[in-house]
Amino acid sequence: MSEPITPQQDHDRRIGRMEGIAEQLDRRLDSIERAVAEQGHQLRQDLAEQGHQLRQDIRELRSSVRWLIGIQFGVVGLLVSILLKMN
Repeated sequence: MSEPITPQQDHDRRIGRMEGIAEQLDRRLDSIERAVAEQGHQLRQDLAEQGHQLRQDIRELRSSVRWLIGIQFGVVGLLVSILLKMN
């Protein structure tokens, strides 16, 4: 027959189990922290790329608006000169 477990042995067994659980939790939290850090790094990289792309798009838009304004002034100038010749 097996000997009955003493309260001290039961206590030690429970403490050992709790220490094992604490180690598992520590490893899992480390893993989560690494994953969050990687996601944060990737997010910062993505935001930087999007910011760069946005600045480039704004430059292109400004250029297009300048061309449009220039063409409008040219058309207005032509209309004015046509109207002046008609008189």
